[in-house]
Amino acid sequence: MYKLKIFAKSFLSLFAIMRLTGMSTKNPVSIITFLIILYVFSKLQSDRIESRIEAADITLAAILSVLFSIFTLAARHDVILGSLTSRLFCAIILLLTAFGLLAVYFYLIIWILQAASEMTLTENGYSYVWIPYLTVFLCILCWLPYFLYEYPGVMTPDSVNQYAQAIGVYELNNHHSVIHTAIIGLFSNLGLSITGDVHTGLALYTAAQMLFMACTAGYVVQTLQKAGAIMPVLVLTICFYALMPYNGAYTVTIWKDIPFAGCMTLFGAALMRFLLRGSSTISTDSIPKLAISEYFTLVIPYIVSGILLCLLRTNGWIAFAATLPFILIVYRRCPKVMLPIHLIILVLVLFIKYPVMRVYDIPQADFVESLSIPVQQIARVISNGEPLTESQEEFAANIMDLSQVSAVYQPDVSDNIKNLIRQTGNHYLESHKGAFLKTWLSIGAKHPGTYFDAYVAQTNGYWYPDISYKVGLADGIYPNEFGLRWQPVIKGTTLTKIKEILFKLPELIPLYGLFWSMGFLLWLILLIGALCLRSGNTANALICLPFIFLMLTLCIAAPVATEFRYTYAVFYALPILIMSPFVRGKN
Repeated sequence: MYKLKIFAKSFLSLFAIMRLTGMSTKNPVSIITFLIILYVFSKLQSDRIESRIEAADITLAAILSVLFSIFTLAARHDVILGSLTSRLFCAIILLLTAFGLLAVYFYLIIWILQAASEMTLTENGYSYVWIPYLTVFLCILCWLPYFLYEYPGVMTPDSVNQYAQAIGVYELNNHHSVIHTAIIGLFSNLGLSITGDVHTGLALYTAAQMLFMACTAGYVVQTLQKAGAIMPVLVLTICFYALMPYNGAYTVTIWKDIPFAGCMTLFGAALMRFLLRGSSTISTDSIPKLAISEYFTLVIPYIVSGILLCLLRTNGWIAFAATLPFILIVYRRCPKVMLPIHLIILVLVLFIKYPVMRVYDIPQADFVESLSIPVQQIARVISNGEPLTESQEEFAANIMDLSQVSAVYQPDVSDNIKNLIRQTGNHYLESHKGAFLKTWLSIGAKHPGTYFDAYVAQTNGYWYPDISYKVGLADGIYPNEFGLRWQPVIKGTTLTKIKEILFKLPELIPLYGLFWSMGFLLWLILLIGALCLRSGNTANALICLPFIFLMLTLCIAAPVATEFRYTYAVFYALPILIMSPFVRGKN
């Protein structure tokens, strides 16, 4: 019976892999795959391995394997089913594939939890004070070619819009963070006062952004030093920041997402430093008082990064607010430190977001901006020509021109539908929020399959690894009416080809491509959180929490299915996240 169970699990796993990859049943590789799976499952279910598996391992592996299986089935159900049309056959195929995926993911996660628990990535540490400064220098040096090639910086339509707000041509709007717009305006005016050329100001902004991101990388390296990270970890961290192509390309791009990524990484690194000082696992008397130097190296970076991550992106504020209760619970024995710090952040953020912006009459993003997924679901039903009741059709007609929906609907981008609503129905929508919710739910009840397809198309890039998209395509300054022009200091076809090759390598090199995948990143941080919880280290898991919440906001309200910059904060914080299970605080 024991061998029969292993054989059945191996066969179902092979079945799932073949349906997922489109491998033919006649392909001889299927035999090799089956034998490998059979061997691995036999080893994992041996007495020697099973004796080391804890109850927490089984619980965490079960939860994650269910999640990953659901993600896979949702994203790839069309591939899994192929040309099948019979509902019975489709249900059987999906059920068998689900069982196979559960087995694969469950045992893979068990193996990862076991292997990671035996790893040691910390020791006495390397206290060389020059390593963080070397990190900053190498980052600037490696990013310099991007800066010279993209001079004065990459500006897409969003960047140009913010510049127009900064110079007063467009009305200020917090749809693009007004704080970031003000910073762009500050550097633009500085450049004009120095040289009379706004391009100088934009270049100064880009250089300042590069310096900030490089210093953030240095702060991360210094944090890992304090945690006792072994030298290979420090070297890999420095190489990641300095050499990863998307870091170079994004640090010279004028988007709010870039300083936001730096601030969120600083916030995560500061959380790790609080962990190193001690958490709820030890008594208050055992935690040392803050030294004077720590106010500059820990408290101020934490407060400033916390304020800015709340103000630079709306979902940053949501991620912070959702994480805050957990922070206060984990550090409940440090109320004299943690309560004032977070009170300062909350007071300043709420003061700026509400009284200040109301005094200056700065509008927030409109209501439809938060409805990317619901309006896309309704639009897909209309675009498919599926029937609506008279009341449903009447409400939909009040918020958008139904005759244009089919022409403008894009499955993975909600901007067209939102703009269609803004043309004629924005005011009606704002004043009928309850009716919108009721209509959305009633349409969904009659067309659940279409709603499901619309949701998958709108969000799959954030929760499934194998979704294709391009990164780092933006170059120079996009066409505009303000006289802004791309003025590369270094140029030529050779440089263009080098950049193209650098950004195509993830599609060619196995494993390396995973570190360009937003979906894989979500899976990774969920695994990292599970590894922290496995040993009861809630303070370690806390480091991952704001990043998980950030990803969840995109799964709930993403305007674009595969926008890498929206998750860049998680990528930039990777060294901190990966190290979080292996760091030990004071106890």
